[in-house]
Amino acid sequence: MARSPRPKRTTEQLLAEARTATADWPADRITAEGIRRTVHTSPANARMLRDTILAERGKGGGKAA
Repeated sequence: MARSPRPKRTTEQLLAEARTATADWPADRITAEGIRRTVHTSPANARMLRDTILAERGKGGGKAA
């Protein structure tokens, strides 16, 4: 019997998971590969998440490293 496919997560869901997972990470540890492995997403999504999180932190939207 084949497994049912994992439900596709929206960009907002992925971003929420990535924000939570990286909340205590220093800025230099936030890499696409680290996010990809932690959130279990594609490399393309991981790059988008990394760029978004780093931009938010640059604006003071996250914890200072």
